[in-house]
Amino acid sequence: MREPIVAVATPYGEGAIGIVRLSGRGVLDIVKRFFKTKGEIKPRYAHYGELYDEEGNLLDEGVLIYYKAPRSYTGEDMVELNLHGNPAILKRAVELFVKAGARLAEPGEFTKRAFLSGKLDLTQAEAVAELISAKTELARRVALKQLKGELSKLVKPLREKLLTLSAYLEAEIEFAEEDLPTLSREEVLKMVREVLKGVRELLKTARTGKALREGIKLAIVGRPNVGKSSLFNALLKEERAIVTEIAGTTRDYIEETLQIKGVPVKLVDTAGIRETEDPVERIGVERSKKKLEEADLVLFVVDLSSPLTEEDLKIYELVKEKEHLVVANKADLPQRAELEKIPTENIIKVSALTGEGLEELSERILSKAGVQLQDSVNVYVSLRHEELLKKAEAALERLEKLYKEGEPSPEIAMLEVREASDYLGEILGEITTEELLGKIFSTFCIGK
Repeated sequence: MREPIVAVATPYGEGAIGIVRLSGRGVLDIVKRFFKTKGEIKPRYAHYGELYDEEGNLLDEGVLIYYKAPRSYTGEDMVELNLHGNPAILKRAVELFVKAGARLAEPGEFTKRAFLSGKLDLTQAEAVAELISAKTELARRVALKQLKGELSKLVKPLREKLLTLSAYLEAEIEFAEEDLPTLSREEVLKMVREVLKGVRELLKTARTGKALREGIKLAIVGRPNVGKSSLFNALLKEERAIVTEIAGTTRDYIEETLQIKGVPVKLVDTAGIRETEDPVERIGVERSKKKLEEADLVLFVVDLSSPLTEEDLKIYELVKEKEHLVVANKADLPQRAELEKIPTENIIKVSALTGEGLEELSERILSKAGVQLQDSVNVYVSLRHEELLKKAEAALERLEKLYKEGEPSPEIAMLEVREASDYLGEILGEITTEELLGKIFSTFCIGK
């Protein structure tokens, strides 16, 4: 069993309860030096008692729960001490346990130990952090499914097919003189294409996964007085930005977060972009251009009730290279804008005042951002998974090409099979390096 570690497992700050968590060799003995309770401490029971310092001064009263290996989160002996949520008490408790032989846990170390003990695979361990940081109900449900092993259930069969193929190729290489059963070219191609199909199905979920985890950065841009702030308020369903008839009311950007069908969206209302001599407004315009560059998707707003201006067309030149939608606002008024001057089909008419077209706009935002929400899809892969899946896909495509062109030597085929198999193994954590684990678990909070 590994050396004992300790950390506060609850968020910093005052609260009704604060939890100090320990895991590793001899943790119960460490805690018993300071926590006094009546009777024998049994695993998985709650024991009321009192916490004393090394000089016998009472610090707090609380409840201790002991988990004996391997029936614990980490797979090791664990203790969770529930105290009052006063930061001073929790800090003092941790200090006592460190003096008694434990060391402060690193970020994510409890979950890392759960992975190393085989309690979780790497996709499940990653899901713990995603569950904690989930910003919407949908993101929470997706993270929970991954924690329950849904992604592993999809990746493992793909890797097992490759391991089976690898075994046949290995036999061909090692026992070339023996009359052993081998796979035909058609059988190999069938297996490779089945794995390729599974890999590509997972890759289709990557953009949606990114949106659920990080949110969509959505910038509203346009010249002054086209209704950007009105649209901002309408999407938020609250009066967040000041709206007046005076052009240039918004001098700086305003950021808020909303949800569209469970997907977090970081919405930015920017200052109207135009040539100006006002130094303050000019700073706002430059910031607007910066937000435009940073956005995943740009809503370029024009006034449907007035003719397009040179400013509109100049701004579109800035926007057109980005993923964008042209939002023709003020659809409740007679149309005077010549929308055909804007060379795109990505145009939607809305009225921020009446709400006309806003539902369709929300749908188009998700679609344009590459979000595909399907009830039949249980998992959405992360950036790490996407990178590994793309590498596996490339190896499988090379392998498919070899067999389509003829009968490659088993040695050459084996290289591609192993490469693809290893990339899938990295997703599951079946093939890892200490550097990889350090990178993944460093993103966790301390105490988890």
